[in-house]
Amino acid sequence: STMNINQFWLKQSNLFSWNKKPSIAFKKKKNNFVEWYPDGKINSYYNCITKNIESGLGNKIAIHTVTKEKKFSKYSYNDISSKVNYFCSVLKLKLKNKKIHNCKVLIYSAASIESAIAMLSCAKLGIHFAVLFEDLASEAVKKRIQLLKPDIFISRVKRKTFYKKVSINKIEAKKINFLFFEKFKFPNKYKKIPNIENKYFNGNKDFFTLFTSGSTGMPKGVVTGLGGYLVYAKFTCKEQFGMNKNSVVLTAAEAGNMNGHTYALFGPLSFGATSVLI
Repeated sequence: STMNINQFWLKQSNLFSWNKKPSIAFKKKKNNFVEWYPDGKINSYYNCITKNIESGLGNKIAIHTVTKEKKFSKYSYNDISSKVNYFCSVLKLKLKNKKIHNCKVLIYSAASIESAIAMLSCAKLGIHFAVLFEDLASEAVKKRIQLLKPDIFISRVKRKTFYKKVSINKIEAKKINFLFFEKFKFPNKYKKIPNIENKYFNGNKDFFTLFTSGSTGMPKGVVTGLGGYLVYAKFTCKEQFGMNKNSVVLTAAEAGNMNGHTYALFGPLSFGATSVLI
């Protein structure tokens, strides 16, 4: 029965720390639209990074990265926290005249430390984001820009390569704030940057958009809700893969893929596990 399903998923919400615990798992709206954990308040970044640092895992490796050139790098939970805090301050500056939690960010990046920092920064600030494959054709990139209408476009693809590949007209380009990682240097010392507090959001807030391939015409942007997604992510990590804080997880998926969100980033980090991005 609906009652039993609701109770079951309400119980699963205990996988996370909520600023305000939900009293119901979901409620149906008139148009068969379902809102998950609508009266709960949560921050995904708190649950993936801050909470693990508070539990004494700050020096533990959160992410290993391996590039195509076989360059290996590792980042602790403390490293991620510093980088995200800095990147959040940059995003806030770029969005200073806007309501941040109403803004949208498009991230053009492969699975990498850059995509992870950008996604986690959006999660911390409550910015609705979408991630695109680095090897998408120019028309596909343009379509997704037109559909999402991002306030900021973050690219790991180099500026020259991007403008050569994606010929956005000047009117469209003026509406978007571009941020290219090649021009972006994380400081060696973060002491002067104020700590950006975690804000808590309703469980049914839009978290991210995942675009379909568009092979059947115009790509469709599937919007994922915050609380429902997080519970589903951690629940499946635990039940399907037996993940725990001692796990080392390699999910060979693009950052723009659902697996690249769930089993390479938000899932493993919510356990305090270690993720390998390739």
